[in-house]
Amino acid sequence: MSPDGISRLKQEFDEFLGTTVRELFSSGTVPFLVEPVNYSLTAPGKRLRPMLCMMFANYRGPSDSSILFAAAAVECIHTYSLVHDDLPAMDNDDLRRGRLTCHKAYSEWAAILAGDALNTFAFELLAEANFAGAGLSDAIRILARAGGRTGMVSGQALDLENERGRGQALANKHEILGQIHLRKTAALIAASCELGALISGLNRELVSDFGTKLGLLFQITDDLLDAHGSKDAGKATGKDAAAGKLTYPAVFGLKEAERICDELTQDTLTALGKTGLTESVKSYSHALERLTVELKDRSR
Repeated sequence: MSPDGISRLKQEFDEFLGTTVRELFSSGTVPFLVEPVNYSLTAPGKRLRPMLCMMFANYRGPSDSSILFAAAAVECIHTYSLVHDDLPAMDNDDLRRGRLTCHKAYSEWAAILAGDALNTFAFELLAEANFAGAGLSDAIRILARAGGRTGMVSGQALDLENERGRGQALANKHEILGQIHLRKTAALIAASCELGALISGLNRELVSDFGTKLGLLFQITDDLLDAHGSKDAGKATGKDAAAGKLTYPAVFGLKEAERICDELTQDTLTALGKTGLTESVKSYSHALERLTVELKDRSR
């Protein structure tokens, strides 16, 4: 897929968010809840998760509106998690996606309720997607587990528990780090891919395996960006070390973390080759190959 093709995919999704999704959420919702939700949901971002869903669902254009609904559901879950993670009681961040976090732009109560609304709205959107047979119940299960108790929520709990000095009793640092990143980051990225496969009929297990590896690669590059102090992170850097968070550089050292990143890049590319996406939509496969390599390169 050409760079123009990637831009087109993202543009079509962003337009869907700014029109159809925005109108649906605004209908019957009080204005002072609509504003922080729109502010957070339409903030500039890479849209990695919805684009993965669209690619594996074999998205072919705006007429595939059901795919856009599934992708938007994923983005709502992701955005809700960012809004809540940024709160003073959790990561206490001032910047997200290159601008003020929701609770800084509005208020803490507005950010909490905006996150709550996005979490539940995601499943309204998912119900609008076209899943054959019992596919909708599978889709609900996939998204709920990745975004909830066995996925992101558990990952965030482990992260905060360790940061506050109580996590060391649970397991060694390597095991905790692996569980945090697997649950907090990789779970939703894998779910995004699997939801797409549920629509297109690709092998869900193989697609999910690729998504898990890509999610772990995404997290290790994010850790390296924070350690290097890169402006590409779109948020304040250097905070992980100051907060005592478990990261790849903190646990393994910078050089070893970079070596692990290189190894995981190759594993991710190998997993991609097994998904069947190459035979289905070659342009999407090429785009994901490039994305995987670019993730590694941006962390240097």
